[in-house]
Amino acid sequence: MLEQCFAPLAGVGELILRLTIALAFWPHGREKLKGPAGFGGFLAKLGVPAPVVTAWMVALLESVGAGFLVLGLATRLVALGLVVDMFVAIVAVRIGRAKAPFASTPQVQGWEFEFVLMGAAIALFFIGAGRFSIDALLGL
Repeated sequence: MLEQCFAPLAGVGELILRLTIALAFWPHGREKLKGPAGFGGFLAKLGVPAPVVTAWMVALLESVGAGFLVLGLATRLVALGLVVDMFVAIVAVRIGRAKAPFASTPQVQGWEFEFVLMGAAIALFFIGAGRFSIDALLGL
């Protein structure tokens, strides 16, 4: 019974998921765009290959990709990129470099935020942009 009530609104849930992920990533990408060389230097310390190129890719993914999510354009591709982005952030930075616990405490920042963003991006990858999107208009 509830399924029949909410089925016509499924596109709203997908839109909310896209907008939420976009809103979470946009400010991080915007900050990286202000100083990609600085972010590239951080990536170099982590041993990331081609750190400046990678910094630009991440900055564009998190900022322009967020805009694409708002529009529902290339949603699965952007979501997949964000999954990889968050996986690397968790493994290389939070666990690898900082030895951070999963959950944050007042003294230590954990990696649960990145984990939630990664999970949301995985969900978006599988469900797609939904009805209220450019992808739907294009039949993707």
